[in-house]
Amino acid sequence: MYINDLIEKFNNGEFDVVSYFNDYETFFKILKKRGLMDEIDPEAGDSEEWQNEYLIWLYSNNKEKFDMYIEKLLDDVEIIDGVPNLIISTQGELAQLFCDNGRNEMSVNTIESILDGEYDNDYYDYYDLSDDIYGAVIEELTKENLKRLKEYIIETLNGQKIVAETEVLELLAQQQGQDYVIVNESNIDEIVDDKETMVNLMSGELEELKNELSSIYHNSNNTAYEDDLYDSVWNKLDDFFERKGEWVSRPHTYKSNTEVQYFKTPIHNFYQEILNYLNDNKTYGSSGLLDYYGSYVSLLKESMDCLRVYPPDYPDSRKVDKLINEYFTDYI
Repeated sequence: MYINDLIEKFNNGEFDVVSYFNDYETFFKILKKRGLMDEIDPEAGDSEEWQNEYLIWLYSNNKEKFDMYIEKLLDDVEIIDGVPNLIISTQGELAQLFCDNGRNEMSVNTIESILDGEYDNDYYDYYDLSDDIYGAVIEELTKENLKRLKEYIIETLNGQKIVAETEVLELLAQQQGQDYVIVNESNIDEIVDDKETMVNLMSGELEELKNELSSIYHNSNNTAYEDDLYDSVWNKLDDFFERKGEWVSRPHTYKSNTEVQYFKTPIHNFYQEILNYLNDNKTYGSSGLLDYYGSYVSLLKESMDCLRVYPPDYPDSRKVDKLINEYFTDYI
C-alpha cells in the first residue's frame, strides 16, 4: 500500500497503525522522513494516542496549521494577526481561576460580580466617613468647583437674613451694621473659608447643600472602592491576560440578524502555556488532550494553582478626591 493511501485511510479512521507499524512513533518517523507530516489530520481516529506529539511538531514546522487546530480545540481562543486572544461572553468567566475557600479573601461569586460590573455591596453603608462634610468634600474641591460652590450659596441664600451664630458671622453682621448677615459676593469667601460657619449653615439654611455633598461623597467612595476591587482582581490576572480588552459584536451562531457581545483580550504567554501542557502530556498513549478541556480558561484552571485576592480595607483617597471633583458639577 502506498504511503499516501495510508495517510488517507489514517485520516479517515480506516487504518490500524499498531497492527501495521507496531506503534505510532514508528509511523510518524516515516512520515517525517518523507516530509509528509503536514498531511495528517490532528483529529483523526485514536488521536488521544498521538495528538499532543503531533501538535508539538506542528508548532515548530507549520505554525499556521498549528494555530488553526488550536482554535478548533479551544473554543475561547482566536489568533488574530499572530496574537492569541481570549474570546469570552463575560469577564466574569475568569472568576473560575480564583480560590473559593480562604479566610478573608473574596469569593468566586463576588469576583464574578466585580468583573461583570454587577457588584452592589455598598461601601458607604459600612464605612460612613461623611460626618465631616466640610473636611471630606469642601476642602478637597478644586478652585473651579469652589467658585461654583460660592455661587450656589449666594443664589440659595439670596435675600435671607442669616442669624449671626458664629464668630465670623458676628463680625460680618457688625460690618453690615445689623444683627444678621446678608450673604453676598463681598463676604462669601470668609463664609466658605470658615468651617464652623459652613457647618452651622449646613445644619439649617444650607441643609440641602449638605445632602448633596453627602451624596457626592457617598458615590465617590463607592465608585473608588469598586474600582479598587476591580484592580485588585485584575492585578492577579495580569500575568495571563491583557487588562485593557475590548467588547466586540459578532453574528449569533444560529439566530439570523442577531449579534452578540464578546469580550476580547490578548493572552500573555499563550504558546508557552500550551507547549508546556503538550510536553507534559506528550507520551504516545497519553489521554490529556486539549479538547478534553474545550477552553483555554478551563485548561488554565486545571493546570495552575488558584488565584487568591483580598479586598482593600478602604478606597484610595486620591481616587475619592478626584471623583468628588468630577461628580461635583452633576449635583451643584
